[in-house]
Amino acid sequence: MSFSVSIIIPIFNVQPYVHTCIDSVLAQYGNNNELLLIDDGSTDGSDTICDEYARTYNNVQVIHKSNGGLSDARNVGTELAQGEYIFYLDSDDWLVPDAIERLYQFAVDLDCGVVQGGFYYAFNDHLEYDNRWLESTAKPFVLSRSQAMAELVNNNYVKNFAWGKLYKASLVKRHKFPFGKFYEDSYWQHLIINDVDIYGVLPEPLYYYRQRGDSISGRTSERILDLYSGLEQRLSFLIENYPDLVGLQADKLWTMAFSSRNRGASFRDIFLKLDAICGPILSESFKQSIFYGLASKESCLLPAYQFINRVWNHFTAKRLQRIDLTQ
Repeated sequence: MSFSVSIIIPIFNVQPYVHTCIDSVLAQYGNNNELLLIDDGSTDGSDTICDEYARTYNNVQVIHKSNGGLSDARNVGTELAQGEYIFYLDSDDWLVPDAIERLYQFAVDLDCGVVQGGFYYAFNDHLEYDNRWLESTAKPFVLSRSQAMAELVNNNYVKNFAWGKLYKASLVKRHKFPFGKFYEDSYWQHLIINDVDIYGVLPEPLYYYRQRGDSISGRTSERILDLYSGLEQRLSFLIENYPDLVGLQADKLWTMAFSSRNRGASFRDIFLKLDAICGPILSESFKQSIFYGLASKESCLLPAYQFINRVWNHFTAKRLQRIDLTQ
């Protein structure tokens, strides 16, 4: 049987959330989708819940495997997917009822390689979303390959998440997620965009991104070093393929590494490494900025400048819109 969309959910010890996640998929409009539940060695009963869904619904398939991490689970699901398109959904998140149908229809109408919607930051008592462009009245639009890559580097319209986007299956089946890495999307997303001719954007929230302090993305330990490694690989890729974006990526990577240099020896080492790599290719505008002038010299005036900048941004930055759920 052929399917329009294969929805892949890697699952590992998320028993409190897994019903909400799976039910949101089964409630989607349209019925020509398959749901692949990749049980990545759960030990909290999540695996049993998955089996119950598979016994009840013909379009739900469970794959039980030993624990290999998020990337490995996504790769297993991608290989098995039969849909024309693939959608990655994290097991603690969930979807609005018409998310898949809206993404799929736009992708088919304009032959998009990728289509993304917006998302809510979902807290226990409220939602937040970025209404600078995520508005229900805004019109969908498309980006070219070079425009999408620029937006990814800018971290503006295109975010560095694999989830929440609809991909042509033929596209993602060519690019595996890196095994055993955290922040795996940073190694992968630019390779996908480089294969896309048309990148679609639906400017409205279609995905609920649950905010959990104990999630992988919420941890700030040395796992973040994988993020630096992925972005370093991205920088090398841009040097070879998108030279006009090199300065911007170098600026951002240098700033990130500098900001975390005092977390420990590993972070100091990565900063020294990236300082040597990024230094010669930083943009001229960045090298002339007050921040870089103070930071590169480790000036004692830097903390004062950063404090003033934070205060300024607090009062002038565009805020996320809040929707209270307790009223």
